[in-house]
Amino acid sequence: MARVPYVAREELDSDGQAIYDRIREDRGAAEVGLQFRALLHNPQAAGHLTSMGAALRFQSAMPEDLKELAIILAAREWDSGIEWTGHAVLAAQAGVSHEAIEGIRTGQAPGCLAGAQAAVARFVQQMIREKDVSDANFEAVRELLGDRGVVDLTMTVSYYTALALAQIALRPEMGGGRVSTL
Repeated sequence: MARVPYVAREELDSDGQAIYDRIREDRGAAEVGLQFRALLHNPQAAGHLTSMGAALRFQSAMPEDLKELAIILAAREWDSGIEWTGHAVLAAQAGVSHEAIEGIRTGQAPGCLAGAQAAVARFVQQMIREKDVSDANFEAVRELLGDRGVVDLTMTVSYYTALALAQIALRPEMGGGRVSTL
């Protein structure tokens, strides 16, 4: 059970209900996920956070495979079963090999990756582990993705880090009968 109760739509005022509906619609879901329902104790902040996530997921300048790769790398770094379980499937659908996904899951990245995927993995791991990104790695990723792409990568890692930290503190359940594949 989460450390805070999940907020139901009917518990929110009209502004909060509009945010609830936008979160649901942004994700094309019949119901808002439990992790977001835990965050809806502050509807305005939750709305801004989830809008950022929707923009990064659905309007990114990054190629789909590298975007999903970055998400599962961040999920792995933070041990986020919620994000890993959903996005490992999306990464595979986007063309990330099952071997690469398994290598990330088992802690073999970036060694199990090559080319652009290895550069993205180094970038994500440096951001999270070292709290820094080397100039050489930054330039390598910028050459691959351009200025907008490297900003989208940076913000994607930041967004999924924020979700992971909220999951650590609030401990929302995965929901929907899902079980972590991490």
